[in-house]
Amino acid sequence: MEQASPRRRPTAGGYARGDEVRRRIIEAALRVFGENGYERASTRQIATEAGVNPPALQYYFDGKDGLHQACGQYIADHISQRLEAAYAVAAAVKPDDAAAAVDALCNIIDTLADLLLGSAQGEGWSRFIAQSQTGVSSQPAAQRQTEESSPGNSAFRQSMNAKIQSECTRLVSIATGRAADDVRTKLQTIAIIGQFAAFHLRRDSSLALLGWPDFYGERLQMLKEILRSQTHAILKHRLASDEAV
Repeated sequence: MEQASPRRRPTAGGYARGDEVRRRIIEAALRVFGENGYERASTRQIATEAGVNPPALQYYFDGKDGLHQACGQYIADHISQRLEAAYAVAAAVKPDDAAAAVDALCNIIDTLADLLLGSAQGEGWSRFIAQSQTGVSSQPAAQRQTEESSPGNSAFRQSMNAKIQSECTRLVSIATGRAADDVRTKLQTIAIIGQFAAFHLRRDSSLALLGWPDFYGERLQMLKEILRSQTHAILKHRLASDEAV
């Protein structure tokens, strides 16, 4: 195993032992936090899976909470990077082009599905996010244990959701012709994002219900087509409250 050097602060935002060791610890921690939750996660198990000695976690992350926050930021950074192309498409939508807004919205959901449902890496991220956002695992109820969230959770939730929420709200606003701050716009945005979240945050329960081993390949494509169809259906017709105005 890697031996931790005497603790000293990294300089200029770098890490004296190198980014590779830090990445290994984060990826091991994502698995352990995702499977066990914050409270039950063992730092010794994380260190063992990462191939380092337990003091290395304190050296790199100032302990368990710092490591948990670093895991959240690691996911948020990767998702933000993957969504850049989808955000660029969304930014190009004209304020009066409802059809393009719906397509751009579906493109964001498709990208999230590819990243968080369509890969082995995404499985671990989904479980970690489920633990962080809801305090429980994404496993079926019979296997699930309620956990306390990490103290740093709220900052992670905000950084993870704010951009996605704002982009989707703007597109729903264009698609419906309503203001972005209209409560009906917000409700529809939550409903659209919630369709994906039902499979993402409750991944194992959803797979068990479907009798599927995973969301890969044709199964993912089928799910994406349904999510896209449902999104179009939500935005296709004016709400009765709109028609009454």
